[in-house]
Amino acid sequence: MPDILQPVADAMFASAASVLGTLAGRAVAAGRSQRTESEGSIRIDPEIVATVTRIPSADLAFVARYRKRDLARIVELMLGSPGDGGELDAMQLSIVAETVAQISSAMGEALATDTNHSALGIESSVASDAGAFPAPPFATFAAPLDVGDGFSTTLTLDFDVLAQHRLAPQPPPTAAVAAVPERAAPPARRVEEAQSVAFTPMQPTPVRTAAPGHANLDLVHDVPLEISAVLGQTELSLREVVSMTTGSVFELDKLSTEPIDLYVNNILIARGEVVVVDDKFAVKISELNPVVDKV
Repeated sequence: MPDILQPVADAMFASAASVLGTLAGRAVAAGRSQRTESEGSIRIDPEIVATVTRIPSADLAFVARYRKRDLARIVELMLGSPGDGGELDAMQLSIVAETVAQISSAMGEALATDTNHSALGIESSVASDAGAFPAPPFATFAAPLDVGDGFSTTLTLDFDVLAQHRLAPQPPPTAAVAAVPERAAPPARRVEEAQSVAFTPMQPTPVRTAAPGHANLDLVHDVPLEISAVLGQTELSLREVVSMTTGSVFELDKLSTEPIDLYVNNILIARGEVVVVDDKFAVKISELNPVVDKV
């Protein structure tokens, strides 16, 4: 069977470079990809941000791996301001998560287009545990992305062993021709004359040039985010949980005077106090990008 993954991977890298260039506000070029085979499982690496993209129409998933330190520089380009070279704060991590999901989704759409599959239902998400990754073995492709000014990063794609077969063109099924007894011809049906459909001409919507300090963030501003307000946490044994009844009381790990935590996509971004607005609970923010205590 001919290798159909190599040209598909090259088209996906080109799509990633295009989206990354739009986000970073500069031309990004994808270099030549290299293929390797891997028998081992993909592991969670603190220096890597990995996404899993699922393509329902092709019944497959692929993994895209990005270098976290390079993503920090890309976020600096998007924000239009140099960083301090340190760790990403909570808000920057949220931007990173949405950025890699957008790039991975674009690569999934490129794959679907090149293999004549539908792009409907394509989803990309950041993997937080190794159980989200497909099972090995993998066909792994790596390509450099030249961002300019001497800055380049390497993007890695992993396809499971079934991807080659699922993306291969399938021959049309051959049906056996059976003898059909002669039947009386049906009466002629009146055929209505069809008319051509007239479409209104449209122009592509141009990408707005962002103001200094807000470079290209408009591309991710409308992405929906899930915000959770956490009053506190605790640990209970299974025996304690199953013995709960109406009226049971258990303690949380916070005092009543302490602020509650605000999470965006499971990332702690702020703390605040509970207030009431129009008979509904609300949170008044008292601290942004709080420092997480490390044990």
